[in-house]
Amino acid sequence: MEHKDPTEEELIELIGSRFSGSTCCNNFISVLEKSNSTYHAELLITARMLLDKDLMLAGVFFENLPEAAANTGPDGIRKWAGTGIKIFDLDKDLAIDYFSFSAVLLKDLDVSELEEWALNGISVFEEDPALGRPYFSMKSKRSKEFIEGLNGSAALNDIISVLRYYALGLSGVNFNILSRRMLQMEEETNSINPVIAGKTIYLAPMIKRYGDFEDNFRIYKLSIMHEIGHVQFSSHKIELDGAAGLMSDIRSRYTTTKKRTYLSGMQPEGIIDIADIIALYPNKALAGTILGILEDARVEYRIMEHYRGVRSDLERIRYQMLLTRSAPKGNLEEFMESLLWVSIGHEPVHNLSKGTKGLLDKTRPLLKDRIFHEGSSILDSLDTTFRIYTMLDDQMGPLSQKEYEVLKNIDYRGVDIGAYSKKDPFSSNLHENIIRNFIPESEVELTAEKERPQEEKVKHHSTYATDKNWKTLGSYMYDEWDDVINDYKADWCTVNEIEPFGMSSDYYKDASEKYRHEIALIKHVFNEMKPETFRRMKEQTDGTEIDIDAFMDALIQKKCGINPDDRLYLRWDKHERDVATLFLIDVSYSTHKMVGYEEKSIVDVEKDSLIIMIQALESIGDKYAIYAFSGQTRDDVEYFVIKEFDEELSDNVARRISVLEPVSNTRLGPAIRHSIRKLDKVDAKTKIIILLSDGEPFDTSRGESAYKERIAEEDTRIAIKEGNAKGIHFFCITVDLNPGKYLDNIFSDAGYTIIDDAGSLPERLPMLYKRITT
Repeated sequence: MEHKDPTEEELIELIGSRFSGSTCCNNFISVLEKSNSTYHAELLITARMLLDKDLMLAGVFFENLPEAAANTGPDGIRKWAGTGIKIFDLDKDLAIDYFSFSAVLLKDLDVSELEEWALNGISVFEEDPALGRPYFSMKSKRSKEFIEGLNGSAALNDIISVLRYYALGLSGVNFNILSRRMLQMEEETNSINPVIAGKTIYLAPMIKRYGDFEDNFRIYKLSIMHEIGHVQFSSHKIELDGAAGLMSDIRSRYTTTKKRTYLSGMQPEGIIDIADIIALYPNKALAGTILGILEDARVEYRIMEHYRGVRSDLERIRYQMLLTRSAPKGNLEEFMESLLWVSIGHEPVHNLSKGTKGLLDKTRPLLKDRIFHEGSSILDSLDTTFRIYTMLDDQMGPLSQKEYEVLKNIDYRGVDIGAYSKKDPFSSNLHENIIRNFIPESEVELTAEKERPQEEKVKHHSTYATDKNWKTLGSYMYDEWDDVINDYKADWCTVNEIEPFGMSSDYYKDASEKYRHEIALIKHVFNEMKPETFRRMKEQTDGTEIDIDAFMDALIQKKCGINPDDRLYLRWDKHERDVATLFLIDVSYSTHKMVGYEEKSIVDVEKDSLIIMIQALESIGDKYAIYAFSGQTRDDVEYFVIKEFDEELSDNVARRISVLEPVSNTRLGPAIRHSIRKLDKVDAKTKIIILLSDGEPFDTSRGESAYKERIAEEDTRIAIKEGNAKGIHFFCITVDLNPGKYLDNIFSDAGYTIIDDAGSLPERLPMLYKRITT
């Protein structure tokens, strides 16, 4: 009997019956209704093909179809589905992951690039099936790096260090440049606008606007330069005296506005926020947009005038990005888009009405006189905003009754995180959010802090440090090795570097007095380790003096008929000890446990050990630094700075040691990676990390963030290998009397020792150090 394909109605009815109560059928019908005849036919063929293959596979396809259809044509949908079927023939679960996670990639990749990514995933799976799932579910670093490397795109991970130095070189400011993925709130992946939070710039993880890598790279550079301009030349707050005349003019023109207007927040006396001035206008959204355009243009002009050497390189890209903008609809929209063009020195390419041309003729002299000159300020932008607003009001007004589509800024320009984090940025405090979409706040303030997304706050603030009112010096992202997927989880852990603060150094002084005899003895022992400045080397083949003893031996040998040795010289060899040691101290909660006959806590024993060790190291002259670590979850590994390598021993160091106490968990891998980062910058022939700990690596996190047993052990072992590759040696000293197998698993290639009596650690640590470093 001849097989007959179902009609469209029959197919829809079949999908409805198979996926009753789900969105699958609605998704399919919705895409069908929006498609042309060619697309329509392709969708029907693809749907039949998947239904014949597997019901669950078809369901996942229908669920993700709208997102894929929004970003590719009929041929793309068929190829997307065809690739999924290839994967299904290999493994059903992989194919389901492919359809679940790949539709969103079509926003950044064309379908052939997506196919290339999938084929690479198939190779990964065939090499090791355990690696296939994390690859297609976008959890493995290998998968993300392959995507970012496609089609001449500029991948942020590859150039992030260059961008940081670029920003530092231009401004002298240490900007923290991170991927927007860290915000974990991406919705518009087509958007490449940076997100700005104080001195942190979140950039798109990949830019592939152009086929040429250098042009995509220039977009990143243009974004950096623009934000540097805002930091150096812009501000959200100005002196009230300077703005008083302008505010009076606005009020006298628009009498419907009350004299005592809304204030965005409590300000210092004599200071006003620019949002409070914009609040005086009847149409706040329009006034805020005009100000945003002018202020962006002003700071860009000033920064490019300041660094003319890079201007020509970036100007072409800026113009190309203007050319990709859509033609405006509506008179007000037409003028605002045209204002954007002329504000950066270009004439609009879209057709202009007679009214817009007349307004632009009046606007250009204002820009030339007030915006485009050295020394211009935010007050000039505010004053020019008033003049342009009143011109529009005279020609198109009253503007208070006008509605228009708010202009979107050029893609390379940043958005303040306070506006970016709002699902509907124009729902409340309209003008404030519009201003932030153009003029990010260069310093993080209390109001901006409250508006940050929760995930971002967790990643960059130490809970313990905040409670103690201690200073967070910086936040650093690190990969973490996952033994299950046999790959790194990219940017998985945040290490918050913290400077402890205490009022008293009494603990340090008391311990120094208590152990004064031990310190004196250890100093004597260590002084013997200190090399002489020059060492006499005898029996050398060349040198500055004759070795009399060797010369006499040679004469005797010659008399006896023996060919004498030619090593007849003395040489003075300069011999220096060149060691840099980083002490990493575990201050997890378990260090509160009492040990020894004195009933001291483990953390106090560690502190005593450090105090004795410091005195010994000071006597020998070795380079050394001391850090402690603990933390809560992967987003808050706390790294306490006790003494930096280039820091002198002082009362500050004594106070930091004195204030140390048990904190929380032991997520050891990130702490080691941050220590490697520290030690890698030190110039020394021998580099060592000595870990003082009371137990195995462990974090109370659950689910995907879990960190215990095999996962924690392997991550720590891999972190040590990363250090070994940089020439850094490791040694672990533990007071854990029942370590099981974890010490061997982690430190078998590094070295470790178990101190069976924790109370003896202060006396034994210097001796161990002597053995390790000689």
